[in-house]
Amino acid sequence: VIVLSVGRKQSLESSNIDDKTSGVNVDGGQMCCASCGIVATDNVKLKKCAACESVRYCSVECQRKHRPDHKVGCKKRAAELRDEILFKQPESSYLGDCPICCLPLSIDPRNSPIQTCCSTVVCDGCEYANRLRQEKECLELTCPFCRHPVPTSNEEAENNKMKRVEAN
Repeated sequence: VIVLSVGRKQSLESSNIDDKTSGVNVDGGQMCCASCGIVATDNVKLKKCAACESVRYCSVECQRKHRPDHKVGCKKRAAELRDEILFKQPESSYLGDCPICCLPLSIDPRNSPIQTCCSTVVCDGCEYANRLRQEKECLELTCPFCRHPVPTSNEEAENNKMKRVEAN
């Protein structure tokens, strides 16, 4: 049972725990201390649990008192927060994403060559994987994106580029 204000009591089970607002919500959306139930006001500032950020406390004493009840849930939520940060996909680069593996293209243009047949920029990893597959299976070298044969001379590569320029 938590005390919400003078004369009002509410059980912790009937309160709403909301991870988005990081604390225990009482009627009206106000935040209260997870241990003693004091409602946050101008005079009472609640501090978040540093590990899980899902509950708030009015004092260090309340945090210590509530620790045994909160410990298991806190460790679980803290691990979830760590995983979110750790496994978050990187933002796309200004060059966009590789059309094959959908990973951001390297900022260094030497690591993301443009294909002369289809004018597509493919990451170095997809280019390498395609080349390994072709060498292993003794196949003709082709573009990893459109499977068009790789030009054998610079003149042929320039002709392919000019065809793409005229087409666009």
